[in-house]
Amino acid sequence: METQSVLLTPCGATRVTRTELQTIAAPAPTTAWKPVKHADLVETIEQGLQERSITVCREQFAVQREGRRFFAVLDLSERTHEFRDALGLRASNDKTLAIQIAVGLRVFVCDNLALSGDLIALRRKHTSRLALYHEVGQALTRFATHFQLFTQEVTTRHHVSLSDERAKALIHDVFRQQLLPLRLFPIVSREYFTPRLPDFMPRTAWSLSNAFTHAAKALPAGPQFRALLGLGRLLSNLTN
Repeated sequence: METQSVLLTPCGATRVTRTELQTIAAPAPTTAWKPVKHADLVETIEQGLQERSITVCREQFAVQREGRRFFAVLDLSERTHEFRDALGLRASNDKTLAIQIAVGLRVFVCDNLALSGDLIALRRKHTSRLALYHEVGQALTRFATHFQLFTQEVTTRHHVSLSDERAKALIHDVFRQQLLPLRLFPIVSREYFTPRLPDFMPRTAWSLSNAFTHAAKALPAGPQFRALLGLGRLLSNLTN
């Protein structure tokens, strides 16, 4: 049975439903700035997915800073027995974040979210020239193409064996580069060297990826998004 995923939101973030999201209004636009209501962004993305015969199987939303910052994960149509497509999203109406859509996947066995560090389907500021439907449509076309590349990369990670010395060096790099806070080191070490799930017993790049993404679930929505993108970039080097 598939587990239910949780978008963890400590440190001031609040999980909200689709109905609650509808109640969060966007600020008034200016001549050069065109904020987008969070619910409108989600509905535009969902419309674009439906036009491509892609179903949203599960959705998770979180807001911060009195609703001005928005994070979401949309789990999409199932592709394999092991994981399904996922779309990571963040945006803001306080001029701090561009709209970003990231390629990702939801791993069934551990219910972890992984994002590709290099495949950002959309990174668009809220300018007066923002044509939301057009921008989202182009992003979803890129998403579909890049998701195939990401799944191929993930498949390759299963077959990349790591020595303990190599794994320890990669773990060191993650914390040296501050992709994850040091307090999560014990979780990463435990999940990789003594995993709870037999699927991750082999010492591979895939098992190490799982250890990192499992630890990242302890982070609030914003830092988690950044961490997963950074981890995606680092881990992609293992399969090149």
